[in-house]
Amino acid sequence: MSEGINLLEPNKNTRPAVFLQRLQTMRVITIGLLFIISVSSVILFILVTLSPLPALQRQEQYLRQTLSASKNDIVKLAIVNGQTTSIEKLLTERKSLDQPLSLVQNKLSSDIVESQIQADNTNIVVTVESSSLQSLDTFLNGLVGYVQEKKAFSKATLVDLTEDATSNKYSVTVQLNLL
Repeated sequence: MSEGINLLEPNKNTRPAVFLQRLQTMRVITIGLLFIISVSSVILFILVTLSPLPALQRQEQYLRQTLSASKNDIVKLAIVNGQTTSIEKLLTERKSLDQPLSLVQNKLSSDIVESQIQADNTNIVVTVESSSLQSLDTFLNGLVGYVQEKKAFSKATLVDLTEDATSNKYSVTVQLNLL
């Protein structure tokens, strides 16, 4: 009897059924979204674990540590390489005086003493001493022979000839122009 008296809500029985049906639908959607998010998280975790990214990150970290530890060695190596390059450049540009000096040495006899040698890229100045004028003449003729043969020298100039009366020695200074 109380069902027919309620005038305010005549459709009381139909409204809660729609509400319950919507609530049930929302629950299904929520559970479905929760399931999808859970499955996606698990799949993403598996992909990250199996991917090479963590190994690459560890390798990068190791290489950074190694590089920072060997920074001083790298700087030293760069300095040495720079100096080596500079030295190689100088050696290629420098004129070798080995052959002209060895030619001068070859003309020295046993009684001639070399007292001074000055050399640069254009000429060599040699001062020798001997007690024999004959030995100095042989030395000078040998140097003139090198000039005539164009063997390392283009010109020989007698700069000085002196005699030391106290020691009875003669001193000769010769300038040799290089080819």
